[in-house]
Amino acid sequence: MTATAEESEEVPRKRLKFRCYKPHDEHLQGKQLEQVEATSIDNTVTTILNQASAQSTDIDLNTLAPRKANWDLKRDVEKKLSKLERRTKRAMAELIREKLKAERDIMAGASTGKEDDNDSE
Repeated sequence: MTATAEESEEVPRKRLKFRCYKPHDEHLQGKQLEQVEATSIDNTVTTILNQASAQSTDIDLNTLAPRKANWDLKRDVEKKLSKLERRTKRAMAELIREKLKAERDIMAGASTGKEDDNDSE
């Protein structure tokens, strides 16, 4: 490119716009934008809310309420706990069997001991 081509391209200048600031300089006061009144959005908000309420009458309490802080810990430990629960049940059943077997042995020993007493007479 030559110097003349660069000069021919004009760089767009940014124009000052004062939306909220009221300049004190008379020259800059002409660049102040007119105050715009905020439009009322009450009607649009109410229509949107009415449409949303008409669409969703079912409220799922699980999605509405936040999860507890330790929900992920419970999820991760659940497999280990189920394995431990099975082992605990198995151990309890074995202890009960041993206790019943011991009681049967005692009962069997007591019944054979009584017969021995009767035979000795």
